Amino acid sequence: MLLSKEVAVELNLTHCRMKLFMAAMLKANNIDMTPEQFLLVDMLWNQGELSQQQLADGLQKDKNSVTKLVDALEQKGVVMRQQNPADRRSNTIVLTPKGHDLKAAGKVVGVSMLDKMLVGLSEQEIQSFVDLMKKISINMESLEK
Repeated sequence: MLLSKEVAVELNLTHCRMKLFMAAMLKANNIDMTPEQFLLVDMLWNQGELSQQQLADGLQKDKNSVTKLVDALEQKGVVMRQQNPADRRSNTIVLTPKGHDLKAAGKVVGVSMLDKMLVGLSEQEIQSFVDLMKKISINMESLEK
């Protein structure tokens, strides 16, 4: 197999395994969210209220996908939409009290997931991996223009 093809296959398989692992960890810790929903809520925990467009940009998802994530989280009582007073066509997504209450447990689970995924890797290996992923991302961005 070509080395470049092997990179693509391993990236895809790792992404799939990561989503399954995250889903299992969230379920085992009684956090009723999908991995994508968890990432969205984590953005709100870290950055505060955000527009749906900001969430879409941060998650690198299209606006329709983010709308579905927000709809599901709204049904679970974790987030709510607030109309932007400056632009009534846009909504700001904010955490509900339930969403804020999930933060402490959610952060512990999130860190635990990362620790388990990265076990056995040195700090230098992790930094090299991050650097490589950034380079690949930059390469793809330059091709999109």
